Amino acid sequence: MTALGIDIGGSSVKAASMDSGGHWEVASSVPYAMADRAEIQKAIRACIEDLEATEPESVGLCLPGRMNPEGTAIELSVNLPVLNGWAFDELLGSVFDAFPARVHIASDALAAGFDYATHAAISGRTAAISLGTGVGLCVLDGDDPVTIGHKGIGHLGLMDMGRIGEDDRVDPSGALNTLESFVGAPSLAPWIGESGLDLSSLTPIDPPMIALVRALRVVHAIYQPDRIVLLGGVGLALRSQLQSIKSLVDVGLTPLACQAWSLESASTTHHAARGAAKLAAQSY
Repeated sequence: MTALGIDIGGSSVKAASMDSGGHWEVASSVPYAMADRAEIQKAIRACIEDLEATEPESVGLCLPGRMNPEGTAIELSVNLPVLNGWAFDELLGSVFDAFPARVHIASDALAAGFDYATHAAISGRTAAISLGTGVGLCVLDGDDPVTIGHKGIGHLGLMDMGRIGEDDRVDPSGALNTLESFVGAPSLAPWIGESGLDLSSLTPIDPPMIALVRALRVVHAIYQPDRIVLLGGVGLALRSQLQSIKSLVDVGLTPLACQAWSLESASTTHHAARGAAKLAAQSY
């Protein structure tokens, strides 16, 4: 087995393994809520065992939050605070019998966007928005991520959307009316279908839809993408709404935006895990 990608999410761990022939296998842990470190370790080990990937040649790890300046740990994860201060080496050393020879760390948004861009071999500019417990953004020209210096382009999920409805929304960090507080998975419970992957009941006047449309218009104004892709579990759940969302975004959209833009969605919940594996495999 050539590469293993591990995606630590706000509600579960997902993993993907890629062999030398480019064949993929994927696994998911059981869901968790407010997990501690022992539960995260258990979830990772379960995925590793399911994939029979106990001795990978390279490991890609992606996870949410702001990395410390040294690049050795997450210093602030709003949606998964158990990660705060947990050294990557310590985390990985606790789940493998032998520490992997090659390791690559990435944000979950970058990993997911990279997998989408490379799997489809697309050209032009892509704004890949990861929608799950939180919200992340990766912009790529072809398969090359756009950055600000050596850093990413920011945390879209923390953008202030203003009050939508009668009351302010407060996220776990105390921030008001963030995009995540409207379209993060926990906020979408009233609209989730029985399958858990269906948001077809959302209407244009529901707060999550209003917030999402506003955010996509901001992404157009700043990055001028040829396409926007909605990834993650929520992105999958919005597949039936793509035409409606695009129509709402297009009304009065700035002429600076790409007029022939497309709106696309995830094809799997394992984009981030696969992207992490790809990044690890190509980094050496």
